[in-house]
Parts: sequence; structure tokens; C-alpha cells
Amino acid sequence: MKKTALTIGKFNGFHLGHQMLLKDIAEVAEREGMTPRILKLVTSDSGIFDSAEIAQFLENEFPSIKDIEYITFTPEFAKMSPEEFVSRILVDEMNVGYVSVGVDFRFGKDRAGDVKTLRELGEKYGFRLNVIDKLRIDENIVSSSLIREKLADGDMKSAEKYLGRPYSIMGKVESGKKLGRSLGYPTVNIALDETKILPRYGVYSSVVRIFDGKEWHNYSGITNIGMRPSIDDGDKATVETFIYDFNDDIYGFDVIIVPEVFIRDERHFTGLEELTQQIAKDIEMAASLA
Repeated sequence: MKKTALTIGKFNGFHLGHQMLLKDIAEVAEREGMTPRILKLVTSDSGIFDSAEIAQFLENEFPSIKDIEYITFTPEFAKMSPEEFVSRILVDEMNVGYVSVGVDFRFGKDRAGDVKTLRELGEKYGFRLNVIDKLRIDENIVSSSLIREKLADGDMKSAEKYLGRPYSIMGKVESGKKLGRSLGYPTVNIALDETKILPRYGVYSSVVRIFDGKEWHNYSGITNIGMRPSIDDGDKATVETFIYDFNDDIYGFDVIIVPEVFIRDERHFTGLEELTQQIAKDIEMAASLA
């Protein structure tokens, strides 16, 4: 059985810092005949990308990494000592031969283990450890929390810079209330993973990618992300997109929405006429940004 070249972490964004770890295990695995694997620690934190988006990202950017193991912080898992975590999970279950982690990696009960502990356990159990320092861009440490701040501000360009790729929302097209169609602006509505972090609520100029079963096609549009205060009284956010010069039936299709430029915040309108007028203004503004 092949040894594993493993990286471990929460990986809430798979940002450029995380990608240094992925590149490391992919290169070591190829050079030494190991299997590259990711051990993703699942917490209650929301993620910048959901599991389907992560799978597609790996397929596109790190095709040799086909195995991602999810471990949830159950009470039993939280009680593991650092050595028990290494012996049971890394050695017995994952047959680890090489581990790559960030400099601030902590593990085991009460986060008692650090990279020094892991190096010592590696010597005991027969695997090598590589510790990668934090990545800095423009004097900022690249982190999921920094990217979440940029998304909360609607600063999509900065989020993209630290992610290494545009922020996107992936899902299947589902049937909505068809209000947009009645207003003359039919929209594409997608089912959301409730664990996914959304950017600042409001209206964005966007790129829309549609998968027809064979290949992806790119379109331009305008996307509203949020609670739709003039229409809904629910407690769940929605993502709906009007695609320019497009009126095909794509219910059930996979789509990717890429919000590119923030245009305005959500607001409450007094009636559908005012809402329709604002949509026209939003489309004009988005077109000027294209």
C-alpha cells in the first residue's frame, strides 16, 4: 500500500496560502510515488466554498489530488490526545509518509499539539514533516478570515487576489416565484448550501457559467444576493441572476455565478413599479462596468 503525502487543516477557503500546501504534497507524491491526500477538519465555521465547489477546484487546479477526507469535530474526536490523533488517524488510517502543514497548525485535545509536537511524533512513527510559513501579499497575511472581511465589504477584487481565483457560487437552477419574469427580467435562481459564506448583500454585475451537460458556456448578467426585502419575508438568503439576452429553459442545470463588482446594497421598494425601474438602472450601471 502506498504511503500518503498528507496536508491537514480547516481549509475554509483553499486560498493561495492553502494552495502552497497542496502544491507541496502533490509534488512530493509524484516524486516519491506516494498518494496525495487532504484531511479537512470540519468545524461549525461556514466555508467560502462548499464541498462541490472544492471538488471542482481540485479537479481543475490539482488533478492529482483526488482524495479529500472530511473529519468532523465530534466530542470523541475532540478528546484525542495529540499522539492518539497521529497514531490512530495519520498512521493507522491514512498510512502517512509525509505531512505538510502551516506554521500555526495545532491538534489534539485542547489544541495541545503544535508543529514541534508533530515533528517529534513524525520521528517516532516514521513520517517526515514540512512546515510552510504564512503567505503575505501586500503586507497582509493571507487567511480565510481576511477573505471573509473582503467579502463582507463586497470587495470582490481583493477577495480574488487572496483566493487566487474569483469567488463564485455554484448550484443547480431551481424554480423561483417567477416574479422577475412578470417584471420583464426573468432570473436564474440556484439552490444554496446553507454553510456557504455569501458576500455583502446587494446587487452585483456578474459572470454566469452554465453547464449544458457537455461543456460550460459564459454569459454576462446582474445578480442580487440577499433577503429580497421588497418581495420576501423569509429568513433565508437567495441568489438570483438576470442573464442578458438569454431566455432558455435551464431548470436543473449546473451553474456558477461569479459576482464581480458590487453595485448597490439591498433596499426596500414601495412597489413593483419602483423595483422595476431600479432593476433597469442596475442593468445600465452593470453594463457600464463591463
